Amino acid sequence: MPFIKIIRPFNCLFVILSVFFGALYQSSISNIYPIIFAALSATLIAAAGYVINDFFDIPIDIINRPNRILPSGKISPKVAYLFSIMLFIFGITASYFTQNYYCVIIAIINSILLFSYAKTFKMSFLIGNILVAYTTASTFLFGGLCNNNVKNSMIIVIFAFLYTFIREIVKDGEDIEGDIKLGAKTLAVKIGRKNIAIISIFPASGIILYSIFLSMNNMISLKVFLVLTVGISLPLTILIIYILRKSEVKRFANASSLMKINMLMLLIILWVG
Repeated sequence: MPFIKIIRPFNCLFVILSVFFGALYQSSISNIYPIIFAALSATLIAAAGYVINDFFDIPIDIINRPNRILPSGKISPKVAYLFSIMLFIFGITASYFTQNYYCVIIAIINSILLFSYAKTFKMSFLIGNILVAYTTASTFLFGGLCNNNVKNSMIIVIFAFLYTFIREIVKDGEDIEGDIKLGAKTLAVKIGRKNIAIISIFPASGIILYSIFLSMNNMISLKVFLVLTVGISLPLTILIIYILRKSEVKRFANASSLMKINMLMLLIILWVG
């Protein structure tokens, strides 16, 4: 069904897991209802973000992804726009039931940022990448706030920000042809696909150094650190080498997809550890 597909069900499921992870990581449930409404709010807002992004991306997707819902005509642009606004409103409304004013503020701010990203900042140099990294990481903070678990949730917030930033600049490398034709000023357009692979080394190094920091400060156990090194840092390093060796669209697309799986593995490792 087009209306289900356009909201990215797998990504929405990841948002739900992110909120619950932030709420319950190294903590217990004090009240389940705020967490449920936080997950509902974050998911509706994220879904709205995906739809409005597709709406403003129609000219790019006609070139890069003509089989997507809007370029292929399965949903009209006007209906998609109204659908996204409705989802934003429902998402902000749901945030009121978290009983946390900070969650309401984040819901409003994230809705504005996601709309602004889709309309303006996606085409800009670095700002769009940073906004996506923030909004992704903020779902974990959202969960932490609704269950008074901010301190513990911040561990994964930082991981999520760095990892999402890497994936976003890799995605820019994947979409560079369409972006150039539309006059976008993304990082990939400015410096080229090969240099994107080189730049990705820095946030990847940040993930590795942050793991070391957590271990040295006894915020994660030695066992978790070793599993993170083998299960996250090593595969991430391999993926970057993979796109460094040949800067091809297919390699960037493969790396982007595998990074999403690797991010899920990161959550599992921290949760089990």
